[in-house]
Amino acid sequence: MVSKKIPCDHFVINIIKEVLKKRHIVQSQEDLTFLVLDKLKKYDKKFVLSPRRVRKLVIKIPNIEIKAKTKRSPKMKKLDKCPVCKRKVNKIYGKNLLNKKIHIGYICKRCGYTTDLNSLMPMKYLFIWKRKNKSLFSK
Repeated sequence: MVSKKIPCDHFVINIIKEVLKKRHIVQSQEDLTFLVLDKLKKYDKKFVLSPRRVRKLVIKIPNIEIKAKTKRSPKMKKLDKCPVCKRKVNKIYGKNLLNKKIHIGYICKRCGYTTDLNSLMPMKYLFIWKRKNKSLFSK
């Protein structure tokens, strides 16, 4: 029986940063997990890591933007928790032609996930390394 080891959060976060600084963008949660696990295995072949854990750790890193590509889910009309980070979502309101407030979607204040009332379920995540803004005129 092969024993498994779980790397500490701090170590995994540093590896995630390293991978995304080099690649700038990763197209899916599974791809990011594979890249991070590949680097982790260089330290210890017994390390294991789940895609869900990678996503939860990425949320803690301010330099990484997560975009969720969604699919239409007409059955689900109410969203209580963010499908990305599992935090409470806030309703987005707009005004109609009669100047009445209407519910048009949801937003998560923590990770920035937004959706309208028809596109609720994420099917693919995109991870983007945010570069620090450098002014052309700074010395």
